[in-house]
Amino acid sequence: MGVVELLLSNVKIAALGVTFLSFAYVFGVVIYNLYFHPLAKYPGPFLAKISPIYSIWGLFRGRWPFDVHQLHLKYGPILRTMPNELTFTDPQAWKDIYGHRQGHPQFHKDPIHVGSVQDIPGSTTLTMADDANHSRQRRTLSHAFSQKALLEQESIIRGYVDLLIQKLRPFAETGQPINMCDWFNFTTFDIIGDMAFGEPFGCLKDGVFHSWVSLITQTIKAGAYEQATRRMFKSGGFMQKFLCKFIPSDLREKRYRHLELSREKCLKRIDEGLRREHRDFLYYILRQNEKGGVSQDEIILNSALFIVAGSETTASLLSGLLMWLLRTPSAYKRLTDEIRTAFPTASDMHFTDLQNLPFMNACIDEGLRIFPPVPTGLTRTVPAGGDTVAGEYLPGGITVSCHSWAATHSPHNFYRPDEFVPERWLEPDGVAYAGENKDASQPFSLGPRGCIGKHLSYLELRLILGSLLLHYDIERADLDGPGTEDIWDPSGDLRHVKAFNTWNKPPLMCRLRLARR
Repeated sequence: MGVVELLLSNVKIAALGVTFLSFAYVFGVVIYNLYFHPLAKYPGPFLAKISPIYSIWGLFRGRWPFDVHQLHLKYGPILRTMPNELTFTDPQAWKDIYGHRQGHPQFHKDPIHVGSVQDIPGSTTLTMADDANHSRQRRTLSHAFSQKALLEQESIIRGYVDLLIQKLRPFAETGQPINMCDWFNFTTFDIIGDMAFGEPFGCLKDGVFHSWVSLITQTIKAGAYEQATRRMFKSGGFMQKFLCKFIPSDLREKRYRHLELSREKCLKRIDEGLRREHRDFLYYILRQNEKGGVSQDEIILNSALFIVAGSETTASLLSGLLMWLLRTPSAYKRLTDEIRTAFPTASDMHFTDLQNLPFMNACIDEGLRIFPPVPTGLTRTVPAGGDTVAGEYLPGGITVSCHSWAATHSPHNFYRPDEFVPERWLEPDGVAYAGENKDASQPFSLGPRGCIGKHLSYLELRLILGSLLLHYDIERADLDGPGTEDIWDPSGDLRHVKAFNTWNKPPLMCRLRLARR
């Protein structure tokens, strides 16, 4: 046998050996994950037990929250969604994973979790900071979201709500259909722009999206795609970084561009400082930060975060809530009557009074349940040494979460979970629903890392919804023609809708008329 033949023979043998070892390794991993892994006893799809591919496919399709819900219906309140991951629908799991338990360490953000904002080396947002830095940042930032601050900010928010009502009037007078999803986004984006940077984006004034809005939606989508890479390979490792290069470049560039625009706007507002008596977030942050509670980079990062978290989530809830009100005529009429009885004119409407409308509160709570602004799960890691979740002991290093959509649509937690029933939150109307696990609905999460902007969101929701229904009668305009498909049809887990961490909403076409008194 010649040298060449010998070399070729050896190469073939080596290739066969590598192939055999690869198959043996994969086979060994599969057997381990199925029978010997600490999570082997928990139910889930076969592919999810042995590989992250199942969840990655759901993320890329924009249907992962709905996939998880259907799997929980099939397998029960504890679901294995990856070899090293469990999701829960038990309300106790919310408290165990996200809450503060005496004598228990906190569950930290899991490495597969991707923040809403591009990083600045050496600095993090409030949501991504470790415990010590989170506490330090929150102490300073919380002053911008205090009850005192909110009352002082009501006039700023009311100005944009009044502009919304004004801009909608020509459509009401002509009967021209409009996409209410867009107008809710115009409003919340202008509000959060003013609150975060001291100036709006002009969406309401111009009646079109500022170019920045597309950066927000694409930033969220890029985050979902990056999470998929982290599910496949260790975060920060060579292969994970390599896969990130295959995320469409325009998505990655828009994520970076959002941070750069935030930096530019934020530095301009910081330069104005307290000389400007405008009660936006930075007014309170700068006033509180004279002792150096947060760095300039942390202010920039968190302002960029507020733009993402404070615009899309509130607009999504308003869109989903209006859709459900229009699908439920009895609830729509009851809420409209309550608002118009309580406030004869717009000048009579104040946030403190809106807080006391029982049916409005019930509608908002039901909207947050049936259409949670963040329908996915916020992943956490079981701390070293292990801990219990919903009565189950889990070893350290396991990824855990509660998926909002799955938890709030579970028949184990809510009676008629797929129906819009505001009465379930009222007494005595809700007697039939008294046995529900209402703690399973946690749209703002809970515990020390619960949403810092929760009360601001309620302020916006009440003012926008109250003003809209005070001034206008509303009906769907996208179901007029014969054979028209309802793209908001809730059956099949909103089968025409996608969610990449937050909602990718289809148009909600409506026809408005001036309110009849």
